[in-house]
Amino acid sequence: MKIAIIGFGNIGKYLAEWICNEPSFELRYVVARKEIDKECIDFKIGPVKFRKEVTPELINDVDIIIECATKEVVSQLLKFDEIDRTGLKLILISTGGLYQNKAVLKKLKNCEVILPIGAIAGLDAIKAVNDDITSVKLKTTKHPKSLEGAPFFDNSEINLASIKTSQTIWEGEVSEAVSLFPKNINVAASIYFASKCENLRIEIVADPNATSNMHEITCEGDFGKIYTRTENKPSPANPKTSFLAVKSVVSILRNMNTNIKIN
Repeated sequence: MKIAIIGFGNIGKYLAEWICNEPSFELRYVVARKEIDKECIDFKIGPVKFRKEVTPELINDVDIIIECATKEVVSQLLKFDEIDRTGLKLILISTGGLYQNKAVLKKLKNCEVILPIGAIAGLDAIKAVNDDITSVKLKTTKHPKSLEGAPFFDNSEINLASIKTSQTIWEGEVSEAVSLFPKNINVAASIYFASKCENLRIEIVADPNATSNMHEITCEGDFGKIYTRTENKPSPANPKTSFLAVKSVVSILRNMNTNIKIN
């Protein structure tokens, strides 16, 4: 299967290396805005075509597109008519961008949109009972450094460097979370799509003693209660990204080549 990766940061490089070592896949394109020095890539990348933008020709030439860039890139992708093609699989890491394009998403009839579990556990159970959910809450705890650069702080008096103890810095709805914390809270959008719950509540905690990115989900309804806590080690190259998020994409690709499916 031919693959295009959009975004060549920490996640993109990891996935590119994995794909290049997997005989059942062919990495056909890498799309990145910045110039890529091929000599600095420390793995054999093969005859890959590097592009600075997505084109209709690129979309029509691959079987799988993996987005690991930004929510803005998701919005751009969904504008291409060529995306809605039978047989095309679209794996989106920036699920916040998908949330902000829910109207467009409803119009897609042919392509398969796949959301990795990302940095959390329990989405399968939440999806299974989403007809009976009465409330869902996500509490995300991160080191202040992992939250740096979020748009929320443009208009906030909170100084991340001055936080000495665990502190709730924001609470609100998923619609606000994906705008205010676009690189930190894709998990909230993923929970929304699994739960179909419009009143999903988000709490973001900054903890200077945190050594992991922790996501706690509490989901209640007539079925009972689901509670999960996932503690992710930050990716060494990017503290805003959990390593589990990268591995969840690899799991999707592996699942395509097995006759035992765990959904």
